[in-house]
Amino acid sequence: MKRWIRAMGLVLAQACVLAGPAAAQQLERDVAVLSADVEGRLEGFSYQQGPVSRLEFYGSSLALAAKGDAKVKFQGGRARVDVSVRGLPNPWALGPFSTYVLWAVTADGRANNLGSIALTEGRGQLAATTPLSQFALIVSAEPHFAVTAPSKYVVLRNLGKYVRGQKVMIAGLTERIDYANLAPRPIDPRAKLPMDLIQARYALDIARGAEADKYASGEFAKAEELLARAEAAQASKKYAIRKTAPLLAREAVQSGEDARRRSILGRQDADAAALAAAEAAKREEAAAAARRDAEEKARIEALAAAEEAKRRQMLAAEQAAREAAAEAQRQARADLVARLNRALPTRETDRGIVAEIAGVQFATGAATLNAGAREALARFAGIVVVYPSLSFRIEGHTDSTGSYETNQALSLARAVSVRDYLVAQGVDAASIAVEGLGPDRPVADNETGEGRARNRRVEIILSGDLITE
Repeated sequence: MKRWIRAMGLVLAQACVLAGPAAAQQLERDVAVLSADVEGRLEGFSYQQGPVSRLEFYGSSLALAAKGDAKVKFQGGRARVDVSVRGLPNPWALGPFSTYVLWAVTADGRANNLGSIALTEGRGQLAATTPLSQFALIVSAEPHFAVTAPSKYVVLRNLGKYVRGQKVMIAGLTERIDYANLAPRPIDPRAKLPMDLIQARYALDIARGAEADKYASGEFAKAEELLARAEAAQASKKYAIRKTAPLLAREAVQSGEDARRRSILGRQDADAAALAAAEAAKREEAAAAARRDAEEKARIEALAAAEEAKRRQMLAAEQAAREAAAEAQRQARADLVARLNRALPTRETDRGIVAEIAGVQFATGAATLNAGAREALARFAGIVVVYPSLSFRIEGHTDSTGSYETNQALSLARAVSVRDYLVAQGVDAASIAVEGLGPDRPVADNETGEGRARNRRVEIILSGDLITE
């Protein structure tokens, strides 16, 4: 009990009465019954068919002295609820309220208005029925009897005393209304003004604050007419007319609450229509943006395609130029080989163009060129001297007859002899390299005379831009 009162105090102690113009009430959804703590959970019961259950009511921090009792009997598909309360303050002492309402709160947090409790010196009773079989009971201060959701000002809640049924803990309310901005109506219990008329005025204030005059104009106009008639009846000097004021006021209360609820739906419809229009405009803008993006993408893609076509065209032209240059180089190389072949035996190899001077063109065992070799080299030099980009590697070779050292020296001497002759014919000495390889690279069998003659040779390997593909 104490823990519950402390939990109640954390929330309800913050409640205050605010004077000011009437404004729309604030509808809160999915809120704690009394607080955000576990202590604020509400104790409900699933009542058995037949036996009577007894409950107790304990006051919140708003009404610590308040107490009450209730009897619940579920039979024939309905629950009869008899409530007796005491020690309650006047509801208008708590804020813009004129009555107390008893609520049956279901396990999922929906509150059902079972009726208002009229007080006499803080005491009151109410007998009500409900088709519910599982619920908890709370009492709250309200502006009028026809409210459809409880206010934040809960003054009593039930606890089990002797219950024939299963306990159910209820965590919160699906809806609750905050009347902090509703201007309190002055109430003087000594005056002869019917409380129904005060409630009707509250109902119209609340409906007006919910913009019922805009979103539920028909219902609101009806409520205004009924209130005006009730006010006129109350001001009449004739008792027969004055006694109709409470009934007219109650009808005004119900019409005002109907207008408020219809206004909420109307505002929801208007908001939904505005949202739909905004969504449609957003979709249209998105579609326009998509079209712009698509057009820009198409433009960029067209530019890219044009650039790509241009690039491909340039690449094709470059490739054609390279192929033409390569073909020209091949033809020039083939022409060079053909011309060199008329001077010396010449062939194309992986190493380059190779021209060969046979060993028979040297004196036996000597590096001196004979007349035929000099004539051939002169023709060779006359051809290559016009190609300044050519480089030459002159390699001397021997057969395997004789010592290795002698063959090495002889092959080098013959290579040098060829180089010197070519230089004398105008070939740039810096473009010529010489090497004596002796018998290391035979091209034929040294076991036969013909093979040994073939191995005694000097090879001139040509390289350079013209040679390399």
